[in-house]
Amino acid sequence: MRKKILKAPCLLLSLFSSLNLCFGKFGSPITDDVNKLPILKQNIPYDYEIPVSYIPKEVAGTCWVVLNIYPLEQSLRKLASMFGAVSSNKDNVLIFITMIKSLRFTFDHDRLEMTMQVFQCHYQEQTLLTGPYFDYIKDFLQSAKQEPPDFSCEPPPCFSTQQTPVGKEKNRGHGWSRRAPLLLVLIPFIMCVVLVAWLVGSGRRLPVCNTENSQMEASDVIPTVSVSIPLQTLPHAPDTQPAGEAIVEHESG
Repeated sequence: MRKKILKAPCLLLSLFSSLNLCFGKFGSPITDDVNKLPILKQNIPYDYEIPVSYIPKEVAGTCWVVLNIYPLEQSLRKLASMFGAVSSNKDNVLIFITMIKSLRFTFDHDRLEMTMQVFQCHYQEQTLLTGPYFDYIKDFLQSAKQEPPDFSCEPPPCFSTQQTPVGKEKNRGHGWSRRAPLLLVLIPFIMCVVLVAWLVGSGRRLPVCNTENSQMEASDVIPTVSVSIPLQTLPHAPDTQPAGEAIVEHESG
């Protein structure tokens, strides 16, 4: 009986410790496994591009941890899926997924979802190299360990080109500033192409013009045709006497 009474506090202690590890309700779920970040940073190639969605600190304010916890967890899941089943890198990434997931379970789910929806227009899709990516995770975990979660942030206005004419003017200005160097290069190039095409075309037309001029000169000359008409000798009519003379002779006879 006495042994059973002594075992009861031990069972309760183990139960509370398991709840602490699983849900983080009785302490921070961020453990000393953070020290494994430099190992991951060295094992993964430095030029590896890792996609992540996040909100900068200057926009999120004190809600920075709350707003970025779920996108960071999803990014780590994608990173873990790129390694094989038997991989130390995958095991280490899964440790941080569990750590961030346990931290997320300490937040109120409804408030977290509502806050993320309010800041939806401020999320940025980026691809970070290996070094900056794990530096971002380290900064995130340190902030989560030191600061309590905050859901009372008010988002700044969503600056879109459809809502603000000032944004439109700025975007147009940036667009022209980006296109100006390209136009300065294209305009002389196009002029040179047109000039070369014109010179080539005019060079090809010269012989055609010469042949056309020669044909026109030949057509202007009127051809002279000499026709020889043979002269026919007309037959001489027999000598006939005038009718008056014949009558006189008849009367005299």
